[in-house]
Amino acid sequence: MLNRKPRLAPVDDTDIIAALHRRIVEMQDDDKADLARLIALERTVGSAGAEGGAANMAQAEELLSGAEFTMRDKPASQLATLIERRKVRALALKIAGSRHFHLAAERAAQIWASHFTEIAEMEKKRVFLALELQRTNRAREKLREKIAKAGGAGFLSTDGANLLEFGDVHDRVSWAANRLVADGIATKTEIEKARSDG
Repeated sequence: MLNRKPRLAPVDDTDIIAALHRRIVEMQDDDKADLARLIALERTVGSAGAEGGAANMAQAEELLSGAEFTMRDKPASQLATLIERRKVRALALKIAGSRHFHLAAERAAQIWASHFTEIAEMEKKRVFLALELQRTNRAREKLREKIAKAGGAGFLSTDGANLLEFGDVHDRVSWAANRLVADGIATKTEIEKARSDG
């Protein structure tokens, strides 16, 4: 029997993802050790008659929960036991990986939703500032034209810096503004007001 570290149970529901991750790492470490044993044993006794059956779902769930592996059909050779244990562990790792992915995705969605008010405020402020800058850029171009028509040089102090240009329906700021509307953060009317020159 392998010497194993004590299994770490989740403290509460919020820790289940971390506990599942630790269990995945433990099973991966166990499998590396079993693979080394299997290679050594196959060199010694060969691999004849060691195919074993398909991995059992109930055994995989038990192994995932931290239980020790036990063969369904006894007695079995050491080689057959190693092969069977690795098959069951592979199925347990597949189950654990899928479960971990779904739980982590659910948690990420819950965290995002819990911060939605802050997200909405920040995103709205960011897009509206960009729209204001584009509005300023358009007003700046009108000033340039006015200066040029009066016979002055058409250069302004920050001409070398491209700051979001003038804005049109295809630019990134417009895309972001449309996204605010789609996410229910701002209305089309608010966007048009922020975009307009008046």
